[in-house]
Amino acid sequence: MDIRKHDYFSNEEIPEEERRNNAFQAVNAIRESITLAKNSSLSITYEFAFGIIHDLDKNLYDSIINLLISKNENEIVKYYKEKAEGLSSEENIINPTDLIQKELDELELILKTKKENNTYLRKRKFGLIAAKEYFNPRKQSEHKSLNHDFYLRSRDDFFGKPIYETDNFKDYQITKDKVLRLRLLHPDKDEAILGVDLIYEHFDMRLEIVRFAHMQYKTWDNNVLYASSSSNMKAQLLKMKTNICDSNYCKGSEDSRSEYRFPYCSAFLRPTSKLQANDSKLITSGYHVPLCQALILLNKEGKITKQLIKDKSIKGSIFEELFINNIAGSRWISIDDLENFYLEKGIVSNINTIRIHAQEVDTYGEYDRIKDEDRD
Repeated sequence: MDIRKHDYFSNEEIPEEERRNNAFQAVNAIRESITLAKNSSLSITYEFAFGIIHDLDKNLYDSIINLLISKNENEIVKYYKEKAEGLSSEENIINPTDLIQKELDELELILKTKKENNTYLRKRKFGLIAAKEYFNPRKQSEHKSLNHDFYLRSRDDFFGKPIYETDNFKDYQITKDKVLRLRLLHPDKDEAILGVDLIYEHFDMRLEIVRFAHMQYKTWDNNVLYASSSSNMKAQLLKMKTNICDSNYCKGSEDSRSEYRFPYCSAFLRPTSKLQANDSKLITSGYHVPLCQALILLNKEGKITKQLIKDKSIKGSIFEELFINNIAGSRWISIDDLENFYLEKGIVSNINTIRIHAQEVDTYGEYDRIKDEDRD
């Protein structure tokens, strides 16, 4: 059956729990890609991520919001709707979102000082954010630090080619000389080839090289990931190993032996929490498990648990800082090598369920000007 991108999340023939967890993973992949591009150790908010998804695909945004928030009005929505109506008069109409924002502001002040034992406060916070989305669907998203009117010029052959002809993408100017291209994939066939959910690439256009990290998101089953899970996790991880690790992207050059950095692992397992209900809080386990370590555990224990990966993984904020500073992730390779890899693996094929491809590009304004002059 041919399922378009946004139809996947509203397709009632697919179990709702599966769709909801996949929607959650897509939101988290967006968060991780933006956080890396902004060179920040602090993740962007879910509200910000919702705005990016709205930019990329309005229909997809609607489908994800319906799953993660609720098709029906939840208790918070009903409460603030009634409260706003009760406080309103003919002369003064009260907007529910103003009341919600007031409580959000109060919660933010509390959370700044209460760093522990705040599970229910954070859950309430996400519920309020979700309710705001319900009352105030986005007409356009506002990105104070991202300019999405920028287009990455096709002067570079790699970016001028329609790698995924049927997929939406947008270019965001992060800084004067840095652009992030975000693309929504639906890699039914693509995932079967590479076994990844987030592809993050960092391009240096001055030297015409690129490095990357590929991440497979999986949902905990009571804080355990089983090798024999119905999602066929081990088979997907083995495909990642065959196509990424066995292509020697995790091996450095002779010159790299003098560098101080983590091994050149470029494929990671990313466990995430399961959403139990439509209005569950959005919180993800901050572990990046190197693929080789994940497979060793699956072969030895038949499962992966939080306890087993504690000394074999990198916490989320730490990984982001390491990747940003080129202390983790793949080695640098030529853009030609990357393009040949994608062609060899068939990544240009038609694909079906939502995944994220993020390309961070150091454009170098002066470099662009010189290249233009050369053409003239």
